[in-house]
Amino acid sequence: MSQIFPYKGNAVIPQVRSLDNGKFMACFVIHAGRDADGELRYQRKSPTNEFDSEDDAIAYILDFAGDWIDQNPL
Repeated sequence: MSQIFPYKGNAVIPQVRSLDNGKFMACFVIHAGRDADGELRYQRKSPTNEFDSEDDAIAYILDFAGDWIDQNPL
């Protein structure tokens, strides 16, 4: 199961993808509620950013998602 990061009544679910070049793409979804069962609020399938590590990709996801949730409250 994917990691779920709750934030202000939303669930941020990273879906980091590894690329053939060894980099990582920061794909993710944001659902309402504390798990993946709530309404889909945001989805990023193919970002232009590439990261050197999975941890860097997740850090970006959490930063971006937090800003997005703050600007788009439930």
